[in-house]
Amino acid sequence: MNLPRFARLAAVFAVAVAVPLTAGAGVRKEGAWPASDKKVSFEFDGKPSDGLQKLASEAGWSLVVSKGIATGEHEVKIDVDDQPADAVLEALFADSNVVARRNGTLITVTPDTGATPPPASGDAVTPAVAPPSTPPSAPPVPTVRGEDRNVFGASLTVEKDEIVHTVTVTGGSVKVKGTVTGDLVVAGGSAKLEEGARVVGNATVFGGSLKVERGARVDGDVGIVGGSLKREEGAIIGGKIVDKAGPDKKKGRVNVSVRDGEVSTSVDDEPVKRRRSSEAVHSFGQSITRMALLFVLGCVLLALANNKMESLRVETAARPMKSFAMGILGLLGASVAFLALCVTIVGIPFAILALLAFVFAVYGSIAAVLTTFGAAVIGHKTTNPYLHLLFGCGVFLVATAIPYVGGFVTFVVLMIAVGALVSTRFGGLMARRRPKPDLV
Repeated sequence: MNLPRFARLAAVFAVAVAVPLTAGAGVRKEGAWPASDKKVSFEFDGKPSDGLQKLASEAGWSLVVSKGIATGEHEVKIDVDDQPADAVLEALFADSNVVARRNGTLITVTPDTGATPPPASGDAVTPAVAPPSTPPSAPPVPTVRGEDRNVFGASLTVEKDEIVHTVTVTGGSVKVKGTVTGDLVVAGGSAKLEEGARVVGNATVFGGSLKVERGARVDGDVGIVGGSLKREEGAIIGGKIVDKAGPDKKKGRVNVSVRDGEVSTSVDDEPVKRRRSSEAVHSFGQSITRMALLFVLGCVLLALANNKMESLRVETAARPMKSFAMGILGLLGASVAFLALCVTIVGIPFAILALLAFVFAVYGSIAAVLTTFGAAVIGHKTTNPYLHLLFGCGVFLVATAIPYVGGFVTFVVLMIAVGALVSTRFGGLMARRRPKPDLV
């Protein structure tokens, strides 16, 4: 046997023998337990109650432990590697007679009152002692949706066995004893989830308070913004928790959206700086892709339509301000012409073709403008128009990445490109009409 693996197996066994064992102590399983449970790997040193939370997190369980079971009287040390989660659970409860009932990923641990053998004949019969009360487990997900409940400056109680959908509390209070199939949203108010309560969706608090008692359950995420969250030991929260004012100061973003009268919330626990940096990298990558396509298009036009590109470059270099003004007028004229063609059904296909041709021509003219700029800056070093275009594209890429400046630079380049097209009649594609000679 592999020695490191044997050592980790011995660590699991050490959990079981680290405390005094009682005769017949152990875990009796009920419900739908798989033949081979998920394997976990983690290290822990502390109270068994905290170890149970760690085990539930690693195994993907939702764990409810009865009040009648003591889990914090001794320290345990866990060091397991690739071991079945149910085996670690049995080791943690090796000194207790308990029943572990499983329903999907929900596991409820209660005292095993049926494990005590009946007294032998002739022995004194000890009066039966009622087992300690256990917190009610969260109700199953209902098949009905329920109605929305909104509270404005008043109080609301969702009674036990009552099923509602989205609950919105504004400047009021709500006590949940039953089931909320949607989201729970609290703005400037308070909410309390009592034992046995269940919120299938998310719970979100803005400037208010949320208390989740032992035995209550939130299947989704919990987001706290400018408010407070009090979570008792044994309360279950299945999703992410974002609490900017909490002891752990878990930062993130809480979103609320209303669509067709339906309120929904979501929690994003990704750090803001990381999210912003990833968005910036993604945007810069898209800019590089667009600039690479523009460079390729410019190279193709310089090779196949050099005369027309040269006329655009000459017009840009000779009269840049005129091209800018003509670009504004030309863009307005093109918009009016496009709308005029779209008035009739017959003209719509021609309008679409004209728009595609115009966009292609504008991109080609932008490449000519950038080539002209590159020639003006590095023309004394090289006369290669392709290098001029490459330099112009690089400067344009950097300029457009600067906040505020990028939008202005893009507008100026676009107007000059459109103006050069108008002034040169699309690079000479549209020949100037010559007057007819007078007949003698």
